[in-house]
Amino acid sequence: MKTVLTLSIALFSFVSFTQDETLAFFVKDTVLIKDTLLLDTICELDFTTQKKGSVLIVKDERLDQITEFIGRKRESIEGTLIDGYRIQIFFAESRTITQTQKATFINLYNEHKAYIDYLAPNYRIRVGNFRTKLQAEKFKQELISTYPTSIVLKDKIELPLLSIETTEIK
Repeated sequence: MKTVLTLSIALFSFVSFTQDETLAFFVKDTVLIKDTLLLDTICELDFTTQKKGSVLIVKDERLDQITEFIGRKRESIEGTLIDGYRIQIFFAESRTITQTQKATFINLYNEHKAYIDYLAPNYRIRVGNFRTKLQAEKFKQELISTYPTSIVLKDKIELPLLSIETTEIK
């Protein structure tokens, strides 16, 4: 008897939750029947109006500089980059420690530029813009006492500044 009663309750609940095709949903005075709108509720869009609007563009002034830079197709903001060598003197996971080491280097050797690069997960300091490996190795010998783990690496470098010497012709 219990199984017949349980089975009949299960069957009744299953039948009571089935979809009824005559079910209608009312949305803002519009009747949706079987997922379709009644034809009298469709309105057409009017594309013939000649209303003119205005658009206000707010942008950072630096966007023009970036756009100009990209349009020139230069390799860096400082100038054209060429193949050369740099010396990696330090690397660490902490950016603040790396910046401190860069400041220390610049205080000791202010005639050479220092660059901080990020190569996950480390920040690294590379110094100099050397055209030949021999120039880089020569400067590395000066650094070896302060930075014993320094190594010479191929890199893209900035064009070196040319010194203009004036001579008088007599």
